[in-house]
Amino acid sequence: MRPEFTNPEFVQNSDPDIIQERMMGNLPADISDMPGDFPYDLTMPAAVEISQLIQFDIVRSLMTSFPEYAWGSWLDLHGAQVNVGRRGANCASGYLTVTGAAGTVIEPGTVFCVPASSTREALEYTADQRIELLEESQKVAVTAVQAGVLSNTPAGTITIMLKPQEGIWTITNEEPVTGGTDTEDDSTYYERIHEAYSEENSYVGNDRDLIRWAKEVPGVGECSVDAAWNGPGTVKLILSDSSGIPANDQLLEAVYEHIISPDDRSRRLMPAGSGELTVAAAKTKQVSYTCTGVVLSGITIADAQAAFKTAVSAVYAGAKEAGVLRYNRVRPVLAGVDGIEDFDDFLMDGGYANLVIAPDECVATGEVVFSV
Repeated sequence: MRPEFTNPEFVQNSDPDIIQERMMGNLPADISDMPGDFPYDLTMPAAVEISQLIQFDIVRSLMTSFPEYAWGSWLDLHGAQVNVGRRGANCASGYLTVTGAAGTVIEPGTVFCVPASSTREALEYTADQRIELLEESQKVAVTAVQAGVLSNTPAGTITIMLKPQEGIWTITNEEPVTGGTDTEDDSTYYERIHEAYSEENSYVGNDRDLIRWAKEVPGVGECSVDAAWNGPGTVKLILSDSSGIPANDQLLEAVYEHIISPDDRSRRLMPAGSGELTVAAAKTKQVSYTCTGVVLSGITIADAQAAFKTAVSAVYAGAKEAGVLRYNRVRPVLAGVDGIEDFDDFLMDGGYANLVIAPDECVATGEVVFSV
């Protein structure tokens, strides 16, 4: 966690009025210091400028000098000192199921869409490679055109083509399209810079190095290491993405390429001959929720369940990092849903206990049952 900046002592007593008072006190005795006279009017603009220099300009200069307090492009400069770049935004990716006439060709760059709605514009996804439909139904790998978390979309939402193509009958994504992340924020970026400055980095390929290398890839959230998982000399990295869900295929491949770089050994991070690396997605831990005696105002049970599913997902990333999903962290989420006035009882996986999240697990919402 980044420390809070404390103003140095010299910033105190530097308001314009205080500075001008000191300036007027230094006038010769035979010169008037009365408000409205020439010396008084002349010194006030200087006092305002001096105050800004002390309270704003110098303070900001001090803050940008240390990574603990720097921000934006200034923090980027500190990262460059230790060869730690800010992770850029990442495009979501996944698979579509396309049905159509056998022999129909889908060219790379073909655009599929989530239709526009009253609340958002259409989302576009392009085919990653050339596909010829050998059967009526076939998988097509796609990547979002625009990077960011908004490129993530639930299952069953990508249903049209930007330009309809003869021979294509239906389009859908049977699984969510995931992996879209925004540009790395300052707090997360600082933690990686701070780790690079520490003396704990060995650069020999130990567990800490592997985790650090994996987190250099845009979109990676948490990473755990399973050493010797398939015998001596084997290592498995288990990944979740920045949204706290299992990493998708594109992210797994990107991490492997970043660490091993099979096509350019000069860029390889993992020491040569140190073992076999496997990169795998975390397992999904489904958590069910039951709420009885729900008192609603202006919404239906279905609305309440849908709103809760959306709200509780924001808790999972923190639970993954802490290794525990706390009942007392989830229960207030229900109370904060608009339209839920009251309820009698709330159960998480059938009880009131905290749930331990294993290093190779990600939390996902399972069955949600509300009753009045």
